[in-house]
Amino acid sequence: MTSYHPTLWRTCRTLANGKRLRCLRAVLKEPGLTVGEVAARVGVAENHAGECLRALQARGLIEARRHSRWVRYVPVPDPLVPVARPLLVALRVALVTACGEPADVFRMLTGFTHPRRLVILRTLSENGPLSLDELVRATAITARALYRHLDKLLARGLVEREDDGWRLAAKPSSLATALLELATRQDPDTPPEVCQRRRRGGAHS
Repeated sequence: MTSYHPTLWRTCRTLANGKRLRCLRAVLKEPGLTVGEVAARVGVAENHAGECLRALQARGLIEARRHSRWVRYVPVPDPLVPVARPLLVALRVALVTACGEPADVFRMLTGFTHPRRLVILRTLSENGPLSLDELVRATAITARALYRHLDKLLARGLVEREDDGWRLAAKPSSLATALLELATRQDPDTPPEVCQRRRRGGAHS
């Protein structure tokens, strides 16, 4: 039976929030901001900014550092959270380098906020294209639920429907590509550099 991957979808669910994304963008653009400074940049109450920053810190995406009597936030990934570093790199590109809108990033992240959608993406990555009946057998997800999740993935440009069935999208966005890499990694709870060493050494998960 295909196993669900809890880390990525829970992290994306945390990130799929407009205020949290704006707070993260503020920290990415100006590392070392205090809660009050983040609140001012984002235009939210200080207590709301604090809640957002604590949620991001809990997912390993930022770090709180005390300087004198101030706590400042920096975009440093937690090494104990395997998806944190590659996800933070992708979000920096989407939110800062490419000047993307948090609303667009939010929409893409919502494609990865359910464990069944990660199962579908990984199954299509390994075996696609697949018909709906083949997906039902491969994922143990009902046809009704598959239709619902596939519609969400299709709307976000993550999958395509063709005559021979469903497949991963041929040209996803850069953020989608990074998220798909994490979602379809053979050993998703292992840092990518470890996976690369295993592949070079011919080891099997």
